Amino acid sequence: MGNFMRFWALVLLLGLLPVQSLWSQVVIAHPGVQADSLSSTHLFSLFSLRTRHWPQGQPVTLIVFDDQHPAHSRFVKQTLGVFPYQLRGIWDRYIFSGAVQAPRAVESAQDMLYWVRHTEGAIGYLESAVDEVQGVRVIEIE
Repeated sequence: MGNFMRFWALVLLLGLLPVQSLWSQVVIAHPGVQADSLSSTHLFSLFSLRTRHWPQGQPVTLIVFDDQHPAHSRFVKQTLGVFPYQLRGIWDRYIFSGAVQAPRAVESAQDMLYWVRHTEGAIGYLESAVDEVQGVRVIEIE
């Protein structure tokens, strides 16, 4: 077991395997969103409510899991690089100021797929293999 762990630590350290692939997290968007990839900075800007429109002018709608959902915690920490309470604090400031509406919170992967698929401009995330996601646009994170 010790050698196995050392092997994966070395693989990650050398950058031979993208860290994101270990977690199988997929960023998804409404099929009408015209973006195939986003930088991690742009992704954070969208999920922190700082960027409120897609480049083509369409409003962004965040679809997220509940704050206590394990997938939400992993996505926020591993993909966005902040803690869930920090992201919630950012959201609360914008929401309290009246500048934006709160993200739509869902409880299951099926709900996430449904709301992203049926909400124009929506963006969300899943813990899933890319080939299991249908009816939405999968966005690559650079």
